[in-house]
Amino acid sequence: MNRMNDLETMKRAKAYIDMLANGIDPLTGEIIENDSVINNVRISRCLFYVSDVLGRAIDNGGEFGKKYIQGLRSFCITAEQAQNIPITDEPVTISVFAKRINEVIDEGIKPLSAVTITTWLCENGYLAEEISGGKKRRISTTKGVSVGIETIDSVSRDGIAYKKNIYTDQAQRFIVENLSNITDNK
Repeated sequence: MNRMNDLETMKRAKAYIDMLANGIDPLTGEIIENDSVINNVRISRCLFYVSDVLGRAIDNGGEFGKKYIQGLRSFCITAEQAQNIPITDEPVTISVFAKRINEVIDEGIKPLSAVTITTWLCENGYLAEEISGGKKRRISTTKGVSVGIETIDSVSRDGIAYKKNIYTDQAQRFIVENLSNITDNK
């Protein structure tokens, strides 16, 4: 089935679900008896919910979830854009820093993920993977500490202790200086 047929099928299904949710038989147009299971408030709410989901998928060209943006170019950043990345004295997590990087790039460019950065840092010996409590974590190595990556103890909102990496201003500058290496082949 092609995309156009899928979209038409979704529209027809949505129309049927809307009618059912409103207590109308979609095949005959007749009002469904009040004692029918279809008129149960819980069933009706579920049908309205499914109708809404289908409506969003239809509006999204037949795709569920986030709309795929076609035509994004690979991550690239100019020297001028790199100079505009905010570097702070306050250490930050890699996700915060990746967000700062992505705020200065042009539209239509694929954003740089925190995972891409930390994978490069691991591959180059600045972070190492350890397994603690059955979970894999990346922690700073001696080489990582030398460029300003610190692994600190932290506590989650649920009161669970864990280790997290923070990136000092020195580490933030190091990442900016190595963006072309980090994004090679990405």
